[in-house]
Amino acid sequence: MNTHNYMLIIKYLISIILCVYSHITFSQVFNTDQYPPSVKWRQINTENFQLIYPAVFENGAQQLASELEALRERVSETLRKKPRKISIILQNQTVESNGNVQLAPRRSEFYTTPPQQSDFQDWLNNLAIHELRHVVQFDKLTGYLRAPFFEQLALAIYGANLPSWFFEGDAVVTETKLSNAGRGRLPSWEMPFRTNLISGATYSYQKDYLGSLKNVTPGFYELGYFLTLQLEKEYGPAIVDSLMTRMAKLPIRPYNFSNSLKKFTGYNTRQWHEKTQGELTLKWEQQLAENAPVDYSVFPRKDVGKPMSWLLPRALPDGRIIALHQNVQRVPAIVILDTAGWQREVVKTGRQAEPHFSYAAGKVVWDEIRRDSRYGKRTYNVINCYDLETQSYKQLTRKSRYFSPALNPDAKQVVTVAVSEDNTMSLVLLNTETGHAIARFPSPGNIQLQTPAFDETGTKVVVTGISRQGAALMELDISSATYRMVLNWQAQQLERPSYANDRIIFKAHYNGIDNLYALDTSANTIYQLTNVRFGAFNPSFDARNNQVWFNNYQLDGYRISRLQSGTSYHSHFKPPQRPEDVFANNDTIQAEKWASTPYKGLKNIINFHSLSVDNDNFDNLDDIKPGVYWLSDDLLNTTQLRLGYIYDGDIRSSEYLASVTYQRFFPKFSLEHSNRGQVGAARVTSNGQENIVGLRWRENVTTLTMDIPLVFYRLNHVVTTGFSTATSYTQRYGLSDPQFQSRFIDRIQFPMHYQLYFNHNARQGTLDLAPRWGQQFSVTYRHFPFDSRISGELLSFRTAFYFPGLWRNHSLLARFNYQLRNGTYQMANDIPLVSGYDQLHPLPVDNTLLFNYRFPIAYPDWSIGPLAYIKRFKGGFFADFQNVRAGNTFQPRTFGIEFRSDMNLLRYYLPNFDIGVKLIYANETNPRQRIFATYSIGYSY
Repeated sequence: MNTHNYMLIIKYLISIILCVYSHITFSQVFNTDQYPPSVKWRQINTENFQLIYPAVFENGAQQLASELEALRERVSETLRKKPRKISIILQNQTVESNGNVQLAPRRSEFYTTPPQQSDFQDWLNNLAIHELRHVVQFDKLTGYLRAPFFEQLALAIYGANLPSWFFEGDAVVTETKLSNAGRGRLPSWEMPFRTNLISGATYSYQKDYLGSLKNVTPGFYELGYFLTLQLEKEYGPAIVDSLMTRMAKLPIRPYNFSNSLKKFTGYNTRQWHEKTQGELTLKWEQQLAENAPVDYSVFPRKDVGKPMSWLLPRALPDGRIIALHQNVQRVPAIVILDTAGWQREVVKTGRQAEPHFSYAAGKVVWDEIRRDSRYGKRTYNVINCYDLETQSYKQLTRKSRYFSPALNPDAKQVVTVAVSEDNTMSLVLLNTETGHAIARFPSPGNIQLQTPAFDETGTKVVVTGISRQGAALMELDISSATYRMVLNWQAQQLERPSYANDRIIFKAHYNGIDNLYALDTSANTIYQLTNVRFGAFNPSFDARNNQVWFNNYQLDGYRISRLQSGTSYHSHFKPPQRPEDVFANNDTIQAEKWASTPYKGLKNIINFHSLSVDNDNFDNLDDIKPGVYWLSDDLLNTTQLRLGYIYDGDIRSSEYLASVTYQRFFPKFSLEHSNRGQVGAARVTSNGQENIVGLRWRENVTTLTMDIPLVFYRLNHVVTTGFSTATSYTQRYGLSDPQFQSRFIDRIQFPMHYQLYFNHNARQGTLDLAPRWGQQFSVTYRHFPFDSRISGELLSFRTAFYFPGLWRNHSLLARFNYQLRNGTYQMANDIPLVSGYDQLHPLPVDNTLLFNYRFPIAYPDWSIGPLAYIKRFKGGFFADFQNVRAGNTFQPRTFGIEFRSDMNLLRYYLPNFDIGVKLIYANETNPRQRIFATYSIGYSY
């Protein structure tokens, strides 16, 4: 390939990615879901921040406002750029822990609910440092591009210039430097990368960065932390500022980051990755030699292959092991394993914030995320229970915010961590039969609580506590409703404490590797229990056999190991403070009392921020309509305004449009008006000859749509259903040939459109090409009830049925679709057509029956230079039938094969492209072409 053609390919691919990048750069962490209308919003305006928050979160907002003002200068110091004022939404309606910063519109969102597994610091403090660093990055690179016209362009430039690993790695470096904790201090966080390197699994830059479907690779956060930290170690903290300053001066430079990195260091990104790998390998091999780990037997045994884990092992009375099985080829499930390694599935689980379950006395409980059926910004964490003896399942709680349930020894009660909408922490005792709360035990000083566990008597509970001082172990005496500190504040990630006779066992990382430790509460001494190679987690004590079961991390996931209770290596240290020390939370920042006012959504619905080449709807690349659009989105995702201009080169005509979408209440409403040119044709008979005359006109079209979308979760099943209806008014004028005016329909008055749909799908495993089971139904009806001059009806019925294929991750899809048309709709098609329909002889379509069998072929993880990184090849067979009815020969109209690949282009983490070709055989008499190919490109994020 010559250089000219090579550059043409790069420019074409960059054009595709930039068209969609501003929409998807951070779409993995934020979306356009709505908040419930019942939330009463307030705001605090400081000099540099606008905090928008629910009224119940007043205290947290006041504290955070002071912290943000204090952190602003420290976070921006190494980039020498103080950020402009930004709006921050404190989102307390979700049970998930996250955060994001975005442009178009410019805002940040803090998900305030703390996680059940985290580093050893206050959640909101960590979030503030990390997300504020992203704000500084935005303004450093694109701060000159602002609303009301250029925020989307700024977001596209940001995403196109900075690799995801760099902007996230830099933020993790910052959160680690500016706090006493941070993910950079956690051995569990670096563990997959460390395990790979010291096990000889040294992967390419693209594989480590973009990921793999067949191997464990470091996430781009982890990879980015080490690549960025290594840069600062060798070239000083100013290197980040130098890189971003150069990129900002010429943001359209191809491979801008790698080019700038090469200029300042002599290494491009691939070479810097290789150098960092080498440095880390030496460091971690030396650490491994110093620790002199013990090789424990692992269970179940399997050859290294696709990632697979058995988490949270616990011994059953009959000697078998119950665990949470995670596997890229299947959805997560609680399973029971016998001594030979054979396993039986107990129950498939739904989506969890953190992997978790608890077993006692023949029952299993676990927590799952549920979302509000209408408002996606509201989620819940519910408690589920499964009885192994009766093999029955029930959901104990609904619309709850309970986390990390643990059964008492007789399984009659469950203790959970409860987090209210104002982040008030408690332990709550539930009845296992009814799910009703028996007692509530508020956390002293509102310390963050994580993963409680009962003692063998069911009268005490041990729990991890997190505050600004670090992590601690606390014990609740249920009878007296009092807490005491059993292990005072540690600069450690203390996880999943549990009782083992007179000791408490837990995970920590005192020697730089995650290992199990035991706290002798009578002697106030900590003993190291394990000395593993990579990491030990999730201890559970088997009193019958006096053993401790735990997870032992391996190259391809978590396995199960055990050791005899009483085994230890050495006394590591005595706790530095006494257990009776007070529950102090020494905040370093004094909270100021800020003025607080109501935030009125209606006063802020107009917020123009960007000019765009599209209306910001990139769901389908085939449906992109290039033009010029002015976009307005309010900060709370309730209202979208669009003003646009499109020039249609096919008919050489302009279109002007304006639309508004309002999504706050239960139905979603949208109103659109467009003025557009149209073309058509009419038959004219003159002197016995029939001629076709071209016609042109313009029309005003106003469309009103109402949607009611609903979503429901249950275990590993997802149901989406809804109803939509639409109507419009069309006024036509400016007919190019007045002789046809009498035959010209100048108004179309309120045609009606209705759609009702119901979809049920089982959750997909990572490697599944489609749901193993699924049913989808959609009914659409169109007619003209208010216009006597026009008649016509269209009724269409679409279905889709997913079945498991012959082998794992294969999928069979069968679709039957039917339509009934008359009048104006006689020639319209409202159902999926057979493959290659536009290449076949035109025939009226009454129904279609479409079969598609798809399967993975290989997972190559191939890099084609910097152009593409291919993760998977997949293939399929299809047979498409048309007008299936009695009396017709049952044979496909078209059939053939398809070949597709999942890939990343130009080393961009997103979007994930799906590019493929279909080879189609036309099974009919005298086709235009007997065999032909069609090509397609899609993407996901």
